[in-house]
Amino acid sequence: MVGPLGYNVGGWYGSPVMVFGNRPIEPPNLAELSEKDVMNVLAMMRKEFNVDEERTYLMGHSMGGAGTLFLGSKYPSNWTALAAIAPAAFLMLEKREDYLTKIRDANLPVMVVQGGKDSAVPAEYTHRWIDTIKELGMEHMYIEFPEGDHGTVISDGMPDIFRFFADHIKTGTE
Repeated sequence: MVGPLGYNVGGWYGSPVMVFGNRPIEPPNLAELSEKDVMNVLAMMRKEFNVDEERTYLMGHSMGGAGTLFLGSKYPSNWTALAAIAPAAFLMLEKREDYLTKIRDANLPVMVVQGGKDSAVPAEYTHRWIDTIKELGMEHMYIEFPEGDHGTVISDGMPDIFRFFADHIKTGTE
C-alpha cells in the first residue's frame, strides 16, 4: 500500500492546491511536485521491495483523500482499489464526474469514509461525490460515522478499509 506523501505538508498531492489566507503557493508548481513525489515513492517501492501488483492500494485522509481521488483518476492502472477518508476535494468538486469517470472506466473500486460531525470536511460535500459515484454506477462502499469528526474517522474507518482492500485483488483480466 502506498499512501500519498507529497512534496511538503501543503502539497495537495497533485490535486488543486487549496490556499488558506492570501499567502502565495510556494513553490508555484507545488501540486506537480507533490504528485511526482507520490509516484516516485511508488516506483522506489516497486524497485526495492517485492510489491504485489495485484494488491497495490491508494488511501489518504483529508488533503490525502483529495489526492487519492486525483491520483487514482490520473494513474488508475497503478492501483487495485482506492480509499478516501474525509476527502478535502473541494476544488475538484466541479469536475468530480470527470475524475470519477476515469476511475470507473478503469474498474477501480472506491471506498469513502466520512464523519457526520466533520467541521473541516462537512459531510454534505462528500455526499455530492457519493451521489456522482452512484450515478456513474461505480463499485463503491460508503461509510459515514454519524458522530465521527475529521480525526476520529481515520481509526474508526481503518478496519473496514482494510477489509475492503482485502476483498479486492486484480485478476489480470482488466
